[in-house]
Amino acid sequence: MKPRSGLVTDGLERSPARGMLRAVGMGDEDWVKPQIGVASSWNEITPCNLSLDRLAKASRKGILDAGGFPMQFGTISVSDGISMGHEGMHFSLVSREVIADSVETVMQAERLDGMVMFAGCDKSLPGMMMAAARIDVAAVFVYAGSTLPGQVDGKDVTIIDAFEAVGACARGLITRDRVDEIERAICPGEALVVACTPQTQWQQSEKQLGSHCLDRLRLQL
Repeated sequence: MKPRSGLVTDGLERSPARGMLRAVGMGDEDWVKPQIGVASSWNEITPCNLSLDRLAKASRKGILDAGGFPMQFGTISVSDGISMGHEGMHFSLVSREVIADSVETVMQAERLDGMVMFAGCDKSLPGMMMAAARIDVAAVFVYAGSTLPGQVDGKDVTIIDAFEAVGACARGLITRDRVDEIERAICPGEALVVACTPQTQWQQSEKQLGSHCLDRLRLQL
């Protein structure tokens, strides 16, 4: 079923468009397949989104196996944890709108039939959801996964402990060396630092709510 992409691939007049699609890997056998957008906010700016590239690539196989043709594209993402406390935070909420607008733009311009969305922070996640609501096509959302905690003196530590350590050091309760020790431990790997995955009308596996970003189960979603 191709509710939208037939406008791009079908008919004599679409020959130039088909020629361009051949350059990205489509062939004669693919014109009948629904084209599925794979939207990801992967970047190397923040650990929240580092795992998304491999998840998006894994989804391509699933789309092909199901009879579709994957069309992967990216969007931006910024980190509140890095941006807060200086002028950069003025751009945080704006980034949500940019994400929604950019995903909507690609989906509408290319007339893609459905979408798989990958996000891992508290602006990319709602931005993707906003885009899906506007477009109103079949959509699946996959969350990057929660980060594993670090360890200091045998106790779990997260970015929250780093914020608290800064305050404690300012009050003279702990040393700067202790702050540095906590800082080095709080983010041991890729993932989301803080997020809430919403329950939505779009398909969402219950398994993804609990598995962390390094869990191989996440690649099977």
